[in-house]
Amino acid sequence: MHQSCPLISGFALNFVGRVDGGRKCAMLCCEPIVEAPAVALGGTGEETIAAFRKMRERVLLECLSPNEERLFTGGCLKCANFRMGEWEEKYLIGYVNLSMYPSPCQSKCFYCEVDKGGPGDCAAEGFEKVFGALEYALGEGLIAPKTVWQVSCGEITIHPYRDRILDMVQDRAATFYTNCFRFDFQIAANLAANPMSTINLSIDSGRRETWRRVKGFDNFGKVVENLAKYRESSSRAGQITLKYIVLPGVNDGQSDYENVVGLMKALGTGHLTLARDTRSKYGDCGEEQGRLVTAAGRLVALLHQSGLTYDMFTFSPAEREKAAQAAARIVTGAGH
Repeated sequence: MHQSCPLISGFALNFVGRVDGGRKCAMLCCEPIVEAPAVALGGTGEETIAAFRKMRERVLLECLSPNEERLFTGGCLKCANFRMGEWEEKYLIGYVNLSMYPSPCQSKCFYCEVDKGGPGDCAAEGFEKVFGALEYALGEGLIAPKTVWQVSCGEITIHPYRDRILDMVQDRAATFYTNCFRFDFQIAANLAANPMSTINLSIDSGRRETWRRVKGFDNFGKVVENLAKYRESSSRAGQITLKYIVLPGVNDGQSDYENVVGLMKALGTGHLTLARDTRSKYGDCGEEQGRLVTAAGRLVALLHQSGLTYDMFTFSPAEREKAAQAAARIVTGAGH
């Protein structure tokens, strides 16, 4: 029994944030905590992976021996996911997250604060270092065979390194985070060839008007059309996954919720990820948090009543529990 989290114990490799300027962007997680365990990119792929593995070994030591000086896990103490448990440590990389920036995206989601510019000369060097690290890790057998790769660097369908990224995950299980403004035939081919691959759209709305308000574009119908095309290309049901960032007062209307449930059923999607605006994840309290968990609870209740499942991994355990309690009150009341 010791403190840890799924990403530490499962040995996740996250390339998150800007890859230029010597920033520490090779991380064990992508929580918005300044002191999260991370190292900078090395001069070569081998150097980056060596530094990352050494950092992770130190993190495990600090997890197992809490009296050790916290060189890397000081920030973990602020994280709701860092908790006591019977953790089983993996020693091959079990998850790869490609969230490198600056990366382009044509959507204008009002909650998004990432750098959407294309890679300049300095960033291009950083991207090459990331690719070098991945190629080295693959060549040395350091990434587990069934690892899922997360592709979430801006919008992949317009990324300047699109071909290189898609070629790297061509024969691997991957989750493509896309805004679905465009339909991509290579992504569709990956879905057809790899049953464990998925696409994920942060839909955040169930109506054209709400979509326009959240995304800054009036193309909800085209996005739904592209979702249907990806569903037709899939090798199994459930490869189209949806996320809903609950924004109280913006997209928590009952009609939005009901329309999303209807779309899930039409796509054969039985599971929804509920998320929260992570900009305020460690600052929400009192009234704001109450509105959030109440809005989430109403969506959870509707999912339950519709025979659909959900997760809320970006919410804290306390928020998840409060949302579940709010949902239970609604479901119980509806049953009388």
